[in-house]
Order: sequence, then C-alpha cells, then structure tokens
Amino acid sequence: MYTTYCASCHGADGRGNGPAAPAMKARPTDITLLSQRNSGVFPADHIRAVLQFGIGNPAHGSADMPIWADLFRIMDGPTANSEALVNQRVINLTNYLKQIQRVPGKEGF
Repeated sequence: MYTTYCASCHGADGRGNGPAAPAMKARPTDITLLSQRNSGVFPADHIRAVLQFGIGNPAHGSADMPIWADLFRIMDGPTANSEALVNQRVINLTNYLKQIQRVPGKEGF
C-alpha cells in the first residue's frame, strides 16, 4: 500500500523525495522522522486521523495531502464491510509507517 499510495510523494524510503515531490508547493514530509518529531513516540492516532480525514490545518503539512480513506472507501465498491476494510487499510498503513521510523544514532540516520 505504501508503494502504491505514498511513495510517489514521500519517496520509496519515506524521506520526502518521491518523483512527484518537485512538482508540489511544499516538500512532502519526511515520514521516517515522525517519532523523532514527537519526542520519540510514534503519533499513531494523528497518522490515522490524517489518513482518514486529511490535514485540517495546512500549517502542519501540505494541503496537497489526499484523504486516503475516501479512496479506500471506493476501492472495493459498496460492501457490507467497507468501513471495516477502510479501517484495516488505515491501520496497516499506519503500522508500516511506524516500522520505517529512523532512530538517532542508528545507521542510516
């Protein structure tokens, strides 16, 4: 999912260097530093909210950030469990972002 939906802007490595990044008004966020920017704690609730509802305050990121839940909602067409599928996709993507966090002092930081 990350490769399909996020990498074009945030880059394959998550550092905000995707092929679409130069065309954007603001450089995409380096999403490998989310934990570092949040006192070492991965902001899972915030990430889920951004994926589900977008960025309400463009000062905290680009207004170009899509609301992914809207896309996830139409992917399978209307089904009885479409909201459960949307929630699972948001959780899966949030968990992946947590896994790619860089830690100060570790190789590659």
